[in-house]
Amino acid sequence: MGDPNGIRQKRREQTLLAVGKRLADPKLGRDEGSPDHRRIQLPKEMAWKITMYGGYLLICQPDENKLLKFVERYVESASNMSLTEWRRLPHIVSHIHLPYLQAAQQIMELQEAYQIHKGLKQGYQNSLHDMKAIVKTWRNRLPVIADDLSHWNDIFTWRQHHYQVIVNHYESNRDSTTTNSMLGVHASAQSIIHFGKIARKHKLTSVCLDTLNKIYSISSVPIVDCFQKVRQQVKCYLQMASMNDENGLSEGLEVLSNTKMQYFQKEMTAEFYALKGMMYHLSNKSDEANKAFSAAVQMHDTSIKAWALYGDYLEQVFTRDPRQINLGVNAMACFLHACRHQNEAKARKYIAKVLWLLNYDDENSSLMEALDKYSVGVPPILWLPWTPQLVNCLVQYEGNVILNLLYQVGRMFPQAVYFPIRILYLTLRTATARKTNSAQLLLQSQQSSQDSAGSTGAEGQGGEQQEGGGQTGVGGAGASTSATVEASSIKATPTMVRCSKIMKMQRDIHTTVLSSLEGIADQMEWFKENWYEEVLRQLRQGLTKCYAIAFENREAVNEAKITPHILNFVKKLMSTFGIGVENISSSVNVTFNSAASESLARRAEATYQDPVFKAMKQEFTKDFDFSQSNSMRLHTLIFKLKKWIKILDNRSKMLLQSFLIEEKCRFLSNFTLKTAEVELPGEFLLPKHNHYFVRITSFMPRVDVVQKHNAAARRLYIRGHNGKIYPYLVVNDSGLADARREERVLQLLRMMNLYLGKQKETARRFLQFTVPRVVAVSQQIRLVEDNPASVSLLDIFKKGCAKLGIEHDDPIQYYYERLATVQSRGIKASHQVYRDILKGIQQNMVPRTLIKQWALQTFPSATDYWHFRKMFTLQLALACFSEYVFHLTRLNPDMMYLHQDSGLMNISYFKFDVDDSTGELDTTRPVPFRLTPNIIEFLSTIGVSGPLTASMIAVARCLVYPNFKVLSILKPILRDEMMLSRAKKPEDIAGTNQEKVSDAEQIINMVNKAVTSISNRLNSLAHFEGTDSKVAKLVAAANNHDNLCQMDPAWHPWL
Repeated sequence: MGDPNGIRQKRREQTLLAVGKRLADPKLGRDEGSPDHRRIQLPKEMAWKITMYGGYLLICQPDENKLLKFVERYVESASNMSLTEWRRLPHIVSHIHLPYLQAAQQIMELQEAYQIHKGLKQGYQNSLHDMKAIVKTWRNRLPVIADDLSHWNDIFTWRQHHYQVIVNHYESNRDSTTTNSMLGVHASAQSIIHFGKIARKHKLTSVCLDTLNKIYSISSVPIVDCFQKVRQQVKCYLQMASMNDENGLSEGLEVLSNTKMQYFQKEMTAEFYALKGMMYHLSNKSDEANKAFSAAVQMHDTSIKAWALYGDYLEQVFTRDPRQINLGVNAMACFLHACRHQNEAKARKYIAKVLWLLNYDDENSSLMEALDKYSVGVPPILWLPWTPQLVNCLVQYEGNVILNLLYQVGRMFPQAVYFPIRILYLTLRTATARKTNSAQLLLQSQQSSQDSAGSTGAEGQGGEQQEGGGQTGVGGAGASTSATVEASSIKATPTMVRCSKIMKMQRDIHTTVLSSLEGIADQMEWFKENWYEEVLRQLRQGLTKCYAIAFENREAVNEAKITPHILNFVKKLMSTFGIGVENISSSVNVTFNSAASESLARRAEATYQDPVFKAMKQEFTKDFDFSQSNSMRLHTLIFKLKKWIKILDNRSKMLLQSFLIEEKCRFLSNFTLKTAEVELPGEFLLPKHNHYFVRITSFMPRVDVVQKHNAAARRLYIRGHNGKIYPYLVVNDSGLADARREERVLQLLRMMNLYLGKQKETARRFLQFTVPRVVAVSQQIRLVEDNPASVSLLDIFKKGCAKLGIEHDDPIQYYYERLATVQSRGIKASHQVYRDILKGIQQNMVPRTLIKQWALQTFPSATDYWHFRKMFTLQLALACFSEYVFHLTRLNPDMMYLHQDSGLMNISYFKFDVDDSTGELDTTRPVPFRLTPNIIEFLSTIGVSGPLTASMIAVARCLVYPNFKVLSILKPILRDEMMLSRAKKPEDIAGTNQEKVSDAEQIINMVNKAVTSISNRLNSLAHFEGTDSKVAKLVAAANNHDNLCQMDPAWHPWL
């Protein structure tokens, strides 16, 4: 008690308590000293608050009218003090700034309350309009889900004082109408309801119910407010039921039963019946639920809630017994009715269910007919996020139903539909041309054999010539010629015909836009890699494949041989060295990009005549001569690949790193907004209001050559009509199917962001997946949204290794050398050997502080360093969560792109880890996600056990929320993934209708199994087992050296 600081703190607390009492009862007056006197007793950073409270006291004392004008002084003084405190904080806005943002609102509302009181004391007409404007502003200034509820409790309590003042003023004034007094009543009821709603969303159900009960203290509550109060109350009981409260459903049903429905309008009553049906359904009372839902949709046939809940009920009944196809038809009708008057974000889960229900269709196409019948009136924008799924349905389903849907979407959003349909058409055309070529070559081979059957020597000679022709067809210029011949004579498949119809319709309606899109796609061919960049990319792909095989054969390092697949890959690379494996089929696309094809042919011819190219190709062919001894050893090939990667990498660094766009692309150079209204690539991946779509104004003159995404990409700069500049990478992709697989994962993560913004814990942590826009403009070229400040984790590792004087892949070489040394003694490498190898790499080659040292040098300012580390922790939590829960491919260092200007992180080439032999998601991996000792050293143990773990739990709890229907979103996306997996099996080509039905059932079973696996992992992270969290166990497993040493060294477990 003798401590002066303790006495001073005690006085501060007493002062704050005194202020709180005066707020609760303003009539206590100001007899114990002035606000200035109380401010002196508080610390400097609290001065704005006591000044603001002084203004509160003045307004809440109606007897001292002469002091009301001094409120403006308090407002000005409090504003200046809070601004002074704001300037003391770091320049990067974060959670520490929130108290002063809240202070700004409180001070603003103090001024607005003063305006209300001032107006009520003066004239009638002007003050009435001002008061209505302020009340309307208060009604629109509502909390967001991430806001602090205690702050808004103070705000709503403050507003209630003034609403009551308004009511009392107009009730005491006999000349005024009841409308003016009802203004305060309605505003008061609305504030209570909205506070209860936010409390419910914060999962504070008792606070919600207590708040809603306060509405009974208001007299003459409007009927619309009564409806909203009952609805929030019932939703609260439903939420309690989802949290395993046994009494939640019964109490909710009791509330609805005691509600006098005759006072409400039909649409309100219909929603009550729909909620009652939902509660019956959750209580396993199917008959009562069906009756309630039926009554709801009959009572008001445009009730979104009634149709949606009825659809959920029918869908669950139907999927239990798919033979009752009429239930499936009715469920689809309900979902499509619900979508007619719904915004896209809320309708997304219903469209997903419609697409998924198509898998249960029968031989009579009942569900497809229902889709055709009831999709009339559904806004095209609702189908927009599901364009990839509609395009895949166009291939799978015959008829015009999907065609008509794409017609509607393409009519409104031509750019969103045209590129996917165009690429599908070109892909099918190329595949058909290759099949026709193969058949023709086989026929020619048979005829040649028959003609030369009389002479053995002639037969042998003809066979050699035919074999040589076959090689040319695979990799040389002959393939281009034959493909061109076949391109004009191939027979269009039904899917190609449907694609042609859609593109023709779009060209007829949007002629200018589509001609510009064609021009842009044609010009993108000019951004393809040079011959050495192309070979370098293919060599890196080959090295990655070799490392994967080396790890599979780690038990016998010296005996590992080149597989036939790798051998074929290298031979094809030798035969097409720098001319382009991908460019061979581009001549098939002469309908679309003839100018680009001609230019590419000229460029290939110029490359072929280049003496440097000739010399290097000759040396390359000599180096990869597989007739030499030991040339079939895998690690010999790895050594040669690394050698040539280094040679070509050094050559690429010596050349120009930028060029002017007008040198190669005249069309892009001259393009303006007047040419055509073309939106930025990827603008339609998720819908938004038409006014917010950014259009291309011009392409900036300079193009950079950058090493990203394991290729030499070209970075374009596009100026939008809003004045901002948007960088995009032009990336060459040879794996067409894998490119679509990555886009599916990006589509899923993009949709998950909507739900992460709707839950308190994820929203307040700013947890949002960083998803770049990725748009395919041709079969091998994609436009990828880029951040010039981003750097991959592998590049950081390379810089660190350069400073240490080692090559970045030396640890991998050390790994296999140590294994080979142990195995050469005739000893099988034990688990301890793998541990020792990892420990040796960490001690002698890659220190645990490599990432931390890079960050300290990159961000010398403490504020920047801490902010980057915090944001990286949150983004890594999202990446770890998605890799584990969604069963994605392992997170390699070259996939992680860190944005140095913000701390955000995006992942490239994430795909679902599907085992093609079984069609199941892979669950066998030593570590659940990437959380290596090097990363932990940077984040610190506190960062891992605190923000990272808490963020993963928050995301899991968000996505298990039943209203979000996350599993429904997953099904149509996973369906496309499983369809691709099955398409790789030649025996799965369907012949009869019975086989198609069987395939549909197998796809349903595969997807349901995958969704169940994802759901189990999601629930395990969201729910605690006693006091222990599953996330903490996963973090321990990810950092365990016993697990890390079992990982592929190409994954860099030491990084």
